[in-house]
Amino acid sequence: MTDAFLSRRAILRAGGLGAALGTLGPFLPVTPDTATAADAPVDPVVDLAEIQGNVLAGFNKDHQRLLFLRFGDGAAARTWLAAIAEQVATSDEVLRFNRLFADARARRGGEQSVPTSQWVNVALTHEGLARLGVGNGELASFPDAFRQGMAARARRLGDVDDSAPARWVGPFASGRVDGLLLLAADDATTLDRLASGHAVALQHHGMTVVFDQAGDTRSDQPGHEHFGFRDGISQPGIRGVTTRQSPADPNQGLPGQDLVWPGEFVLGYPRQIAQPEPGEDVNHRPGPLARSGPAWTRNGSYLVFRRLRQDVPGFHAFVAASAAAQGISPDLMGATFVGRFPSGAPLESGGDDPANLTDQRINDFEFGDDPDGRRVPRAAHIRKVYPRDSRTRDGGESETQTHRLLRRGIPYGPSHVAGSTTADADRGLLFLCYQSSIERQFEFVQSRWVNDPDFPRRGDGHDPLVSTAPASRSFTLPGGRPDHISLMQRFVTATAGAYLFQPSLSALRQLAAGTTAAIAGPGRPAAGPPPPPPPPPPPRRR
Repeated sequence: MTDAFLSRRAILRAGGLGAALGTLGPFLPVTPDTATAADAPVDPVVDLAEIQGNVLAGFNKDHQRLLFLRFGDGAAARTWLAAIAEQVATSDEVLRFNRLFADARARRGGEQSVPTSQWVNVALTHEGLARLGVGNGELASFPDAFRQGMAARARRLGDVDDSAPARWVGPFASGRVDGLLLLAADDATTLDRLASGHAVALQHHGMTVVFDQAGDTRSDQPGHEHFGFRDGISQPGIRGVTTRQSPADPNQGLPGQDLVWPGEFVLGYPRQIAQPEPGEDVNHRPGPLARSGPAWTRNGSYLVFRRLRQDVPGFHAFVAASAAAQGISPDLMGATFVGRFPSGAPLESGGDDPANLTDQRINDFEFGDDPDGRRVPRAAHIRKVYPRDSRTRDGGESETQTHRLLRRGIPYGPSHVAGSTTADADRGLLFLCYQSSIERQFEFVQSRWVNDPDFPRRGDGHDPLVSTAPASRSFTLPGGRPDHISLMQRFVTATAGAYLFQPSLSALRQLAAGTTAAIAGPGRPAAGPPPPPPPPPPPRRR
């Protein structure tokens, strides 16, 4: 959950885009003639004007609305899509704005008179594509996870008991969701006007908003999620997009931020290769082009949405009790579970020191020199979701890089204040992430890393923050008293979820015109009913 999102307000307080995003750095196209080192691979040219803006740039707005849609008549929905396609923000536009915003804020020394913007993006479910008239052959060519949807794969994700789809809110429990209109603005009033205008247009085209979810940055702790930890720190860099700023390593953006080939997140570009050459620790060579579904999916990305309710008082009470049992402070105990202090300072660096919060140090660490987890337990949240250079049962750092995610989460609900009228309110994280393969990236991380007590090594325990594993859970603390901590409850509950596809600008226009089959290629088999979801894979043990 941590390392997922930083808001516009956080950008302001941090002194600019690069500072606020920490590991992301400023996004600028990197073409072959601007590579900074002779031994750096030639970066691909990424078509930023074709890729929707939240994918590679991130909206970075304090206020967002997620309007989940159900289509009526297919022709009317295509007419709406033709109109909305011209309003969709591109990665090129959002990246340029983010740079302009940071420059203006730095020059003017504050938030007054800085530029503002509002953004629109569109994503579609497999059912939504069918409602738009996409042919059976094209629909059948999409991967199983996208075709089946998140609810059908609940067992694989550990979504059982309180997290079971039957208990999900709104239409996600049993209804149909065809698409998502993602809106973002700098202030709530502007966002309300934007959403109201789109609601009128949707109604005019016979479409229904079946779930309206607001997300807002915490005003009391900008840039922090509801448990109190700073978010948005450990995002991957993207070759061809992220500027190199690490003098010691041409394969990094900021220090510690490995550059990943764009095909891990957007279709049609080179992917990572999991196996390095003999004698190499990390594989920086480009792999095959990322492909999935019909040919028109190029420059598109798969979007995973999860609504995660957070038990804030339960988590804080658990941290306090564990701290007392271990004889350490609650802040250190929380950092032990998360891998970072609430400020964002990495536990690996030794302490909650402001010096560790600079761009050059906040993410510049590895886990390989702490194989026993004495400094950062192997089940700590940030180590579970990204083990960096640690050796795992699946391989090493090269293999780990094939499971990265671009996360775009934002909190929802009021901050927890004990004794207030909103103390028991619904609050949590709207988790959104982009990838080129739902199975290899999001599902792998959730099922094979987060929920598996034997990852990275046998007996390490579960991710204490976001694991939804149904069995009794534990956390191994090397050198602790005791060294096995029972996790008697789950602090995060899944309350909704969906798998969607975010097409390119050209693909949106083709979908609106009903012309995708012309480029999809002949000979696709007719689509039958989706196959049943596979059982969750058994843990692989060393």
